[in-house]
This record gives sequence, C-alpha cells and structure tokens, in this order.
Amino acid sequence: MFKNNKYILFILTLLLLNTEIYSQNEQEYLGVIKLNDSSFISYRLNLLENNNLISGYSITDIGGDHETKSNIKGTYNNKTNILSFKEIGIVYTKSVISDYDFCYIHFKGKVNSVDSNKNIVGKFNGLYNDGSTCINGEIKLRNIQKIEKRAEKIDKLIQKSKQVDKTIKSTISVAQTLDSLKMNILKPNQNLTMFSNSSKLELKIYDAGKVDGDKINVYVNDTIFLRNYVVSKKIKQLIIPLKSKLTSIKVEALNIGTISPNTAKIEIIDQENNINTLTRLKKGEKTSITIVKNN
Repeated sequence: MFKNNKYILFILTLLLLNTEIYSQNEQEYLGVIKLNDSSFISYRLNLLENNNLISGYSITDIGGDHETKSNIKGTYNNKTNILSFKEIGIVYTKSVISDYDFCYIHFKGKVNSVDSNKNIVGKFNGLYNDGSTCINGEIKLRNIQKIEKRAEKIDKLIQKSKQVDKTIKSTISVAQTLDSLKMNILKPNQNLTMFSNSSKLELKIYDAGKVDGDKINVYVNDTIFLRNYVVSKKIKQLIIPLKSKLTSIKVEALNIGTISPNTAKIEIIDQENNINTLTRLKKGEKTSITIVKNN
C-alpha cells in the first residue's frame, strides 16, 4: 500500500544496527516493517502502558506520499513479557483513498518491558477490518532515545573522517534527519485525509520559525475562509463546522517571504486528535486537507 522513502529507510536501517545499551525509560520506537515481498517501510510506534493495557499510535511511511497515522490498543503481560497490539483505526493518511478498507498491523511478541530500552522485533499479521488477511511481515524497532544517541555518534564519526569530503560533511546530518521525521509536512498538491467524529474542527495557524512575511489564503469547500493572512507568531484560530460527510480545506501560498519557501504551522484539532503539520509551498502552490466524518 505504501511507497518507500529510500533515504529515510537507509538512515533507519543504519540506526537499527546493534549498539550498546543505555538505561532509559522511553515508550517510543522507530524503525521499519519488512513485508513478505521483501519491501521495507518506515514505522514509528508510540506506546502507553497503564495497568497492562496498551494505547498509543503508529505512523507508517514517515515523510512519504502514503504516510498514515493509526490508533493502537493492546495488552502487556508483565509475567510472560508478551506484548500484543493492533491498529484499530486511521487518524489521517496521505494516500489517495479509493475506499476505506485499510490493512491493519496485528503484533504479538515477547519484549523485556514496554518502558525499557529493549528493541521490539517480531512477526506481524496484516488484517482488513473484516478479519481477512492482507499482507504479513516483520517489525524491527528500536527505542528512539537509543537511536538519537547513535545518530549523534554517527555524525561525529562523519565529521572526523578524512575519507568524507568537506562539502559532503556540511550537507549530511543523521540527527537532523531524525528531527525531520517528527515533522508532518504538507507538500504542494498533496492531500491529507483526516477521519473525525466531531461536529467542528479547530485550526491554529502560526509561524513556528522566523517571521518573514509569508501570506496565505485558506479555503473551505472551495470558498474563501481566510484571505490575505500574514502568518505571524500570534496564533490565528479558525473554527470550521463539519456539516457534511466530506469537508475540504485548502491552503494557498500567496507569496514567498524573505525566507523561502512559504511556511505555516497548522494544528488540526478535533475532540479526539491534535495533528501538527507544516506547509512548505512556493507562490501559487496549494496543499489540502480533507475531513471525513465517521458518523
């Protein structure tokens, strides 16, 4: 279902190599899933354990054209060290949707502890909502703090290496690549589809970096909703009613400020979710968000 982002996959594979163990208390993991057809897809897993019950989310194809965030639920047995979780619903996806029958990961495997620094490795089953099989594979994840530690070491080795050209050194940073994976970028002509149970949606728009005069229009169902807005540090709040099954929101860049490209931090908030996104557009380009009501 998802295409590979080759550079991100290369970095994640490099960081998954064995290294020393650090004493951390972390519940977030990063790595890849390997499908039975031998393709790899980046995968991020956030776990919260409360009285042996697991909740959280997963993100598949991080930074790719098919990036998808799903809710998860499961259990952890601290006597047998068996972790079991499954994806139970889509929060958002950047895939083109022809139908809403997604392939959900179901995992069951032995781990040392949910809040330990151990890796999560094991086979998973991919199932549709009706329980039929889609595609199976294997999960290979590392504690994100261990990955960040390793990224810092790799960057230092690159900078010290005499075999790496100075011009290449200035353009390579594994740590910065990891930071970029935390950003949900809305690309030109891309659509993010969000699933919601709410009757209204809140958008918070602001400049998360240096204010440089970027100006945008916001359209709701192709009707202007916010005109000639100059993005600033001050948060602009928009309340958008969700009256129909589908609600379309488009952001258009009207100029390029003093720093290219046109950027705006946009938080998309309903009664259950808070999705942080960042637009990166040239003058005249648009990106869009489609809200699909579940009820």
